[in-house]
Amino acid sequence: MPKIPFNVDAYTAKLIGRENVSKLDGAVLELVKNTYDADASVCLLYYEKNTDTLYIGDNGTGMTENVILKHWMTIGSSSKKVDFKTKKGRIQTGAKGIGRFALDRIADSCNLLTISETEHLLWNVDWSVFEFGQKITDITADLNKTECTFLEFLKGIENKSVFELIKKNFLTTGSIFKLTSLRDKWNKTVVESIKSNLKTLIPPEFKEVFNIYFFESDTTLEDAALLQDSDNFSYDYRIKFKALSDGKVDVIINRDEFDFGDDFDKITTEAGFDAEQKSYFKGTPIHLETNITDVLGSKTLIENTIGDFEGTLYFAKLSAPKTEREKYYYKDITGRPDIRDSFGGIRIYRDGFRVRPYGDPKSTSVDWLMLSLRKNKSPAAVSHPTGAWRVNSDQMHGSIYISRTNITLPDQANRQGIVETKEFLLLQEFIQNVIKLFERDRQTVCRILNEYYDKLHPTAEIEKELESKLKLDVKNQQESKQENRAYTPELIDVRKVSALVEKKDSTIKQLETELQMLRVLATTGIVTNTYIHEIKDITQKLGLKITMARESLELDNNLEDALKYVLEANEIRHFFTSWFKVTVESVRRDKRTMRQTRLNDLLTQLITGWDSALTPKGIKINYCIEDIVFRCFPYEMESILNNLIANSSSSFDGVQSQKKLIDISIKSVENGIIIKYEDNGVGLTGIYKENPRRILEPFESNRRSITGEIVGTGMGMWIINRIVMEYNGYIDLSENKNSEKGFYITIRLNEK
Repeated sequence: MPKIPFNVDAYTAKLIGRENVSKLDGAVLELVKNTYDADASVCLLYYEKNTDTLYIGDNGTGMTENVILKHWMTIGSSSKKVDFKTKKGRIQTGAKGIGRFALDRIADSCNLLTISETEHLLWNVDWSVFEFGQKITDITADLNKTECTFLEFLKGIENKSVFELIKKNFLTTGSIFKLTSLRDKWNKTVVESIKSNLKTLIPPEFKEVFNIYFFESDTTLEDAALLQDSDNFSYDYRIKFKALSDGKVDVIINRDEFDFGDDFDKITTEAGFDAEQKSYFKGTPIHLETNITDVLGSKTLIENTIGDFEGTLYFAKLSAPKTEREKYYYKDITGRPDIRDSFGGIRIYRDGFRVRPYGDPKSTSVDWLMLSLRKNKSPAAVSHPTGAWRVNSDQMHGSIYISRTNITLPDQANRQGIVETKEFLLLQEFIQNVIKLFERDRQTVCRILNEYYDKLHPTAEIEKELESKLKLDVKNQQESKQENRAYTPELIDVRKVSALVEKKDSTIKQLETELQMLRVLATTGIVTNTYIHEIKDITQKLGLKITMARESLELDNNLEDALKYVLEANEIRHFFTSWFKVTVESVRRDKRTMRQTRLNDLLTQLITGWDSALTPKGIKINYCIEDIVFRCFPYEMESILNNLIANSSSSFDGVQSQKKLIDISIKSVENGIIIKYEDNGVGLTGIYKENPRRILEPFESNRRSITGEIVGTGMGMWIINRIVMEYNGYIDLSENKNSEKGFYITIRLNEK
């Protein structure tokens, strides 16, 4: 039998193109990308309403006859697959060889004038011939050599500004398409939608090397330029970062939110900012040289399997209440434009071109970094003393730059995003943590300014004064009644009342915020999450021993083995009971009452339970607790140790060679107690070692699963910090900065 060759119906080829460029916007964007790949500095689009004609042109390298025949006319073939770098060093965006079908999506008829260094060529095709019944090899297009120039090709167009752009920029080479018999009605809505998409197709930083112009019949040259200068963006914070494939990370943060005016030195000094912090207010960037492992807060080394990538992010609020402007010395943002619909969201660019739909305000992917979810989990105000402030998703915009060389971030086949590989999830987490660096800086500044404001506006004294006046007023009213004389109430300073109400409102808001955070804790099941692995393991072993005992009796009638397994099961039950005491006993009702508590009795019992539970893991607890009677909520004292010991237990996971020790010391001091706690585990890592107090913020965790996913709740140390604040105490973590291994904390609690 002879070999029978495959052939392709012409309509099939058309369908392949339509699948990839099914929407008008996408077709236009695809052609604009091709102009960038051609090393153009200018891309021109001109829609002429009276003739219903669209022109798309560029001043790039143009095409030769050889390129047209071997690549342009061969479906699926692209000169960019192997040689993907242009003469100017650009990494080309296309490689599938089907972008030319974007022309078919836009119009039935296409004429092209392309001028290279060696040739002037005219190419035209009627896409309507790609219908049923013909083979792809039977379809032809016209290709002729010509002496036609760009100005001659555009002869007869209405807008003379287009000629200005051509004369100035299309000096030697380039290509211009003339598309007629358009498939869509190009009304005002369609035109504005395309212009809006084109504005964000290229990052503003690329304006110097590539710009896009969109003309209608009456558009001026100045109005046609779509790309804005990034320097025109008004922002409060700018965060630039660069991550290298070797794991190094460079982050630069610029503050531009605060304005202390002529009183800069007075305010910043009285508030307590040091010289370094003052310089950041004056324009000096905060420069962090770190690595991907520390940015992610991981205990174990994380490789950058993404490759080189970078980004520029902006935080810009649109409004600020008068009270906040006064308290935090915000600069005046009156008239700041709302760019959320055009430049909102954090966008991804691959080799200079937008990867949709990330950051698109009209898409559910506008918040692909899930910033809103972070905000809902941690809704604390920016000056909250212990909560972690999180930025709103609509306050952030910016650009993330990747390349086709980032092969672990491949495009989806339909060009509607990136395949969600583990590297894509790593990219998400990395950017979230870079944003966290700016959030922490802003919260630190606002906390200091909030404390400074409270010093200047002491509401406690006002409250006492008002309370005294109200008591006196009630007394005078009663005396007036008894003596049957007219009563004249004492006037109260409205400004003082207003200041007090404002303070109370702020306090209520903080309490409401904390309530929200506690609700989050209730739903996450922090205790279960912390101990579930150990409990499951113990339960499994207990069930196994009981099964083995039963089989020894039923199958072998071996009483000796059965007894051995029962005794082993009983020993495991003992460990289970220890875990039960650790996890449940502390929430008994009698421990939730404030009372004089003998700490030695309370905490010795707790530590004994832990010691039994941790013995199978090779962890030993040494403790020395003075005979102290301390007024407290017993469950809060247990909560401090429970969270510390649980963290230590996690830090010993995977450690085999060393003795695993925990040392606890509790002693009495004047009007309070001192708790000293340490272990010899792996200790804090990276950014936590540099700034140990980060661990006191909610949702801070560097516990990860084998797959690298964060598994810790990050709430244990926050709970400890909240308790310590309730007792007007303090936490000292400074020893961790200079310790290679181990964790060290000193806690002071004052008598209530």
